[in-house]
Amino acid sequence: MMTSRRRSNTLARPHLVTFFSILKAALFAGCVPPAEGVDPLRDPGEHWEIDDLERPPREVRIAQVVEATNRARARAQDCGEHGWMEAVGAVETDEALAMAATAHAHDLATMDVLSHTGSDGSDFVERAERAGFGGQPVGENIAATFRLGESLVRGWLDSDDHCRVLMNPRARYLGVGLYDSASGAPFSTYWVQVFGH
Repeated sequence: MMTSRRRSNTLARPHLVTFFSILKAALFAGCVPPAEGVDPLRDPGEHWEIDDLERPPREVRIAQVVEATNRARARAQDCGEHGWMEAVGAVETDEALAMAATAHAHDLATMDVLSHTGSDGSDFVERAERAGFGGQPVGENIAATFRLGESLVRGWLDSDDHCRVLMNPRARYLGVGLYDSASGAPFSTYWVQVFGH
């Protein structure tokens, strides 16, 4: 005589019973009317723009570039035709250099060009002095790109001249500026780094 090992589906699969019980409870728990006086179609709560989700705030992006710059400076870098540049000390942010960098980033976006020369014929030294920097400006990097933080700095390191500026051992201060261009512009963000001593 053969005995059947088959049990009832409910007993053989207690995990399914548990799953469906939890699912049923979750579905009914989600069917709660909104709080009195709140129309979810007219008051969705906190509003987020798509750009808010795609791109961190300006201050965060600038801080990421400063941090990535200091990480790069902490290691020797191959600057191509300029050879290997030894690891150098971290740079501190400087408000006047940041003002000069931001103004130049805006100028580049307005002119729709990439140039170390401003629309008024100024160079980075003149712009830093105009912004009130009391030291000596020693270099400038510019870019027009969608890149952020580490990726942006990596792009500068991959360019021999930009790498040399970024790894300048005389640099003690840094100002980073950015300007987000209008949608439809050829570049999404203009970046400027100004180093000083």
